[in-house]
Amino acid sequence: MKLPAAWLIPVCGVLAASQASAWEKYGIHSVYPAAISVQINPSQISNQQLAAIKDAGFEYVRFGTRPPVSDKPQDFSELLERLRKAQLKPIITLFGGATVWVQPKRMMSATMTPLDAADNFSKFALTTLNQYADPNILWELWNEPDNPTFLKPGMLQAGLVPAIQKICSALEQQKGGVKKNIFGFGFAKLPNLQPKIPDDKLLAISLQNCLSGVSVHPYRKIPETLADDATKSRELLHKYGKGELPMIASEWGYSNFTAARDQGGQAQLVLREYLSTVFAGIPLVNIYQWQDTGPDRAAREQNYGLTDSSGQVKQALPALKHLLGKLKDTQLAGSEKVGEAYQLVLNSQPGASAKRSVHVVWSSATRPGGGFSIPRNKGQRCVISEFYPQQGDKPCPEGAGSVDINAGPSPLAVTLYD
Repeated sequence: MKLPAAWLIPVCGVLAASQASAWEKYGIHSVYPAAISVQINPSQISNQQLAAIKDAGFEYVRFGTRPPVSDKPQDFSELLERLRKAQLKPIITLFGGATVWVQPKRMMSATMTPLDAADNFSKFALTTLNQYADPNILWELWNEPDNPTFLKPGMLQAGLVPAIQKICSALEQQKGGVKKNIFGFGFAKLPNLQPKIPDDKLLAISLQNCLSGVSVHPYRKIPETLADDATKSRELLHKYGKGELPMIASEWGYSNFTAARDQGGQAQLVLREYLSTVFAGIPLVNIYQWQDTGPDRAAREQNYGLTDSSGQVKQALPALKHLLGKLKDTQLAGSEKVGEAYQLVLNSQPGASAKRSVHVVWSSATRPGGGFSIPRNKGQRCVISEFYPQQGDKPCPEGAGSVDINAGPSPLAVTLYD
């Protein structure tokens, strides 16, 4: 069944025509309906790779730092200058590390308590936050406190809240300087934003004092399920009177390791990941990651990259680049879901040189499903774009008063020019 555009649900509130400016006060700037970032390895990234990242359409790069083994913290001044020259903005995650949650060798004779760990992390975080004054940096505190993989759970549960209390208190006393845009805490268990810590105080203390928003890692098999989880997570923010704060997806990607999918499957999911981010009203997504970490095709963790371990481009990268090119200088105007079929309608941002509306349709099903009928004026310039397996544009059929298009796992876009 072809559904008319009149069925679209218009976007309202902070996601209306002013959505881009609504997020700017939290440090999120974008020419797209959702800002786009990619994960990098700060110790290995080259200037050539940074240029390729910018050319692909990315606006941000994310990397992390943890407490140093020695007393000398890492210095990212040179990298930040390279990012500035490449016109990329940084997202810096402050991780825990061996000197915070696991007793280092030089302290084996002593016993580290949770409060010692809290003190260590807060000192590290404040030192790093105060080391860089660039207002374009988006900061992220911690990483997946609800998923303590390599961490020491006992230390985490009892030490994280005191650490955040110290950080927030210190930042509160520094008011008047350069504003720090800080997000926490890289939650992995959506829609819940409450790690199992005493009294569940983490959000209560941080939202009131020092966070610009929350960050989540919404890994999932079906990207489109993010919308429902995001709605439930925002209800928790409303509970603390902070429902207006942005929720960013600071880490999310798909591996094309042998047992799961090939490069084509990864490409389709990365496209749907970005579109699902927009559909869910999330203002920024960081794709994990730029480059594979190893050559073993059977290893899940080695194959998340948009390029392989030798630097060769994988199929997801040109597909995503073409999509971003079509969505540049647009903002969300409406959306709809019909069964497993989805549609986004995006209009030109204020000040854009080309006035247009872009209809993007796709499906969460593996085969083409529901269709959409997109009205057009006769004589109106109209272009249909595909992104995978090929990237290309073609004119819409002549003479028709609408464009009929089926939604499938590879998104399609119809652009109507004023």
